[in-house]
Amino acid sequence: MKRAQVLFLLILISFVFVAFTQEKTEEKKQKDVSYSHLNVAQIAGKRLFVLKKCSDCHTLDEEAKDDLTPVTDKRDDDWFAGHVKKESPIVLREEKSKRKQRRILRDEIQALDEFLYQTKPKEREQIESMPENVFEGAYLVYQNNCLNCHSIAGLGKDIAPDLTEVANRHDRQWFVANLKDPKQFKEDTIMPSFAHLPEENLEAIADYLETLK
Repeated sequence: MKRAQVLFLLILISFVFVAFTQEKTEEKKQKDVSYSHLNVAQIAGKRLFVLKKCSDCHTLDEEAKDDLTPVTDKRDDDWFAGHVKKESPIVLREEKSKRKQRRILRDEIQALDEFLYQTKPKEREQIESMPENVFEGAYLVYQNNCLNCHSIAGLGKDIAPDLTEVANRHDRQWFVANLKDPKQFKEDTIMPSFAHLPEENLEAIADYLETLK
C-alpha cells in the first residue's frame, strides 16, 4: 500500500474515532441530565403553545415582534381561561363527550399557564434545550393522564408512586416493559396497560422517565 493511501486511511480512522467518541459523550451528557425539578405541565405547555396555534399571534419574547404580541402579561385567571377556550382548538386529546372535552380544556389551560407564567427563565431555557425524544416523552406523560395517579416535581396525585426520582429505582428497559404490562411487576396494580401506544411513544416516555433522578 502506498504511503499516501496509508496516510489517508489513518486520517479516516481518526475521523471516525473522534466522531464516535463525540457521539458517546453526547449520549452520556443526555443520560446525566436530570429534569426531575420540572413538572410535565411546564413542558407540555410549550408543545401546546404551538399545537394550539398560539404562536400564530403571540411571541414568547418580552417585546412585540412583527405582528406577534408578547404573552408576558395576563389580566387574570378567568380572562386567560376564556381566551384560550375562545381562540384555540382542543388538541391535547380527542374526545367526543362535552364533559371530557371540558376536562381536556382545563388540562390545556393548566399547562399553558404553567409554561407561560409559572416557569422561571432558567427553567424555560432548560425546556427549550431538551432533546426532542425526552421532550416528546414528557408531553406524552401529560397527554396520557399519568398525573391522575402519579406526581412529578410536586404536580399530580399520590394514588401511585411519586415519579420525581423514578430513574434511581428502575432502568429504561423496565419502564417500557411496565408500560406494556404493569401487572407483570405488581399483580394487584391499578395502573392500566399502555400497550396500545405506538412503540416509539413508549420509547419516548422511557427516555423522559430515565431523566427523573
